[in-house]
Amino acid sequence: MAKLLVTGWIPEDIIGKYREQFEEIVLPDEEKTNYTVGEVSGMIGRFDVLFTISAFPFRDDLIEKAVNLKAVCNLGVGYDNIDVQACTERNICVINTPVSVCEPTAEFTIALMMSITRGTLMYDREVRETKRTASVCFFDRDIMLYGKTLGILGFGRIGQAAARKAKGLGMNIIYYDPYRKEDAEKEMDAVYCTFDEVLEKADVVSCHMPYTEENHHVIGAEAFRKMKKTAYFINVARGPIMDEPALVYAVKNKMIRGAATDVYENEPHISEEITKLNNIVLSPHIGSNVYEARRNMAWEALDGSLSVLAHVRPHNLVNTSLMGQI
Repeated sequence: MAKLLVTGWIPEDIIGKYREQFEEIVLPDEEKTNYTVGEVSGMIGRFDVLFTISAFPFRDDLIEKAVNLKAVCNLGVGYDNIDVQACTERNICVINTPVSVCEPTAEFTIALMMSITRGTLMYDREVRETKRTASVCFFDRDIMLYGKTLGILGFGRIGQAAARKAKGLGMNIIYYDPYRKEDAEKEMDAVYCTFDEVLEKADVVSCHMPYTEENHHVIGAEAFRKMKKTAYFINVARGPIMDEPALVYAVKNKMIRGAATDVYENEPHISEEITKLNNIVLSPHIGSNVYEARRNMAWEALDGSLSVLAHVRPHNLVNTSLMGQI
């Protein structure tokens, strides 16, 4: 039987169902929370599967030491913490969690959108500070979402799930994706647009693009200049997709009406300047941080690794060029 090394603590009610399917499972306890790179480096040589938690970096010398590794599975749909090319060269399958992360992240997209467009957090702060219910009767800051246009950049699983939810709010859907999704267009009456058209037409621009070298800072100063001055920007994808100083400048100088982001360019660090802006809602990269969602993500990742070990192609194989070797 195979051996599993987990870089972070997982509750027993989640990991327990796999104890009969692996000869050995090694993971840190709840108090320690995460193994260091050095600790993993000293152990990894004897394991068949590595499960990376909390964006644990699997690159360079760690990959070289993983002489028996068949698969590395990541708790998340993004896998920029893993050197996929190096893994592919060493016939290590990379597994992610594209299905189970979808609905919770889409829900959180809508939560962020409504928080910024309806001033939820700002009203909360106001009530706590003033301890009063009085407000300006004709206060021109927020917008109704009904009848407005949501522009989605990246129309994959999460982008489409967010669109379905926004459609239920009465929003019109436009989108850009390198690959046109005609079935989804019919389902949601969505309109395919160019990247620039989405920026120019949308009342809310929501980013769901994967991070690649080509997408680095694709949302920058030029993109914000193309958006409506009354528009909002939402990012639940990856921080480096946006130029964070450009976002700060756009919000601070009212080039756009506001923003909400769950991700940041230099995580885990967040710039002090972005925290000082009132018309931006911030969250600490927790789009899928619901227990039942994280449980399902862990199971999807581990089930994918078991498929690899059984020489069955998993649905969540990232480096698909290895399909013929599974």
